[in-house]
Amino acid sequence: MAERTEVIFKDLLAHFNELITLYFVFPAVVLLGIYLTFRLKCVQLSKLKMGFFHLFKKEEKGAEGDISHYEAIASVLAGNFGTGNISGMAIALSMGGPGALVWMWVMTFFGAVIQYANCLLGVKYRRKNADGEFVGGPMYYLSEGLGLKPVAVAFSLFVILAAFSVGNFAQVNSMALPLAALGVAPWVVGLVMAFCVGVVIIGGVRNVAKISSAVVPIMALLYLGTALFIIAMHLDQIFPAFKLMFQAALGGSSIVGGTLGFTVMKALTSGFDRAIFAADAGTGVVPILQANAKTKHPVIDGVVALTAPFMVMVVCTATALVLIITGAFTTPGLQSTNMVAYAFKHGVGVSTGSFIVISSLVLFGYTTALAWASCMDRAVGYLFGRKLVRPFQLLYILLIPVGAFLHVDFVWTLADIALSSMLVLNLIGVAGLSKEVIGESREFFSDQLTTRKLHADHKSGISRG
Repeated sequence: MAERTEVIFKDLLAHFNELITLYFVFPAVVLLGIYLTFRLKCVQLSKLKMGFFHLFKKEEKGAEGDISHYEAIASVLAGNFGTGNISGMAIALSMGGPGALVWMWVMTFFGAVIQYANCLLGVKYRRKNADGEFVGGPMYYLSEGLGLKPVAVAFSLFVILAAFSVGNFAQVNSMALPLAALGVAPWVVGLVMAFCVGVVIIGGVRNVAKISSAVVPIMALLYLGTALFIIAMHLDQIFPAFKLMFQAALGGSSIVGGTLGFTVMKALTSGFDRAIFAADAGTGVVPILQANAKTKHPVIDGVVALTAPFMVMVVCTATALVLIITGAFTTPGLQSTNMVAYAFKHGVGVSTGSFIVISSLVLFGYTTALAWASCMDRAVGYLFGRKLVRPFQLLYILLIPVGAFLHVDFVWTLADIALSSMLVLNLIGVAGLSKEVIGESREFFSDQLTTRKLHADHKSGISRG
């Protein structure tokens, strides 16, 4: 009876989440994304090169903040890479089919311009807390920019819920599955993870940034390099794989019929949910993590933020291609991380492939848990002040082992609901302050263009002289 009740509850949550995605998230992201893309002249593509330039540029004199842009983006990618790119892609393909990836691209494209906007606003409305650190995010521009204090409070509460579901339960749950197959008990995974997370988050946001900036590049290159090797070994299957994705996403040659329509809807909702989870595009997480970056202008923070969704989708696409060309996504009995481990093992031809997946997942899951703990700290600080941050940190650490024993579908559904709710509330802030985003952007890019023109004219005058 208890098991039947659990199944019914889980199905209700999943259905509720699909309704949120289909009737709120999808139209809101697409409509606001189209509007901002048009008004900002496709900034997510036109300024991507500028974003990478400022990402690795040395800190300018006069820039205010606590950490570098590189450390800030490393913290963001620490929260993006891992379960979102690895087990998340397996979930996407198993729930929504190959077409889910196409809708992930759509979501990420429009989500990137929203991410640009909310990171710009995050820096513009940031402030210093009692510890002298810069803090910012949707809660600040919702309350101070729009005067919507109740919405800011609701957003902060969903950040805390997401920290426990996305950053805590989902991470250790995804680790426990493949490690259990290797003979490691879930309780061991949970306790070790709790200890390792506790050691760092008690030390504060600077420790999180340092750990992330060291771990993320190494594991990302190792994981992506292995995926690209597998793809290169199956070049003849790449075109059929992309063809399968688009047919599944758009319904093939005929788009009528109840079953077909249901399949397309599942691809769309799964793709959008996984894009939200993997890239955090529009959820409001990124401006929280980037608000303390050293910068001279809010627009610079916005263009740097464009680099994260691009890098995330490269990894997601590589993972999806490996799952499809190796046939792992249609192999019975595989779910979550086990599916990806199976694909990499068969793709490489030796067990080293699955070891790379598991080690990447463990380290990415670890850095993701750290990044979400930082977000939780900021939300708790906004709601209750710094006095309650430490109790929430201890609760976060103590509950990590619980995630190892939860049902995988329940964990992901709870995480999706938390993220979707954050996204809807954050979009209120971005839409309400869109005129400020457009005005700040046009003024900054115009000044940049004028400066380059004067510099070119000066050089030309020297040459003629």
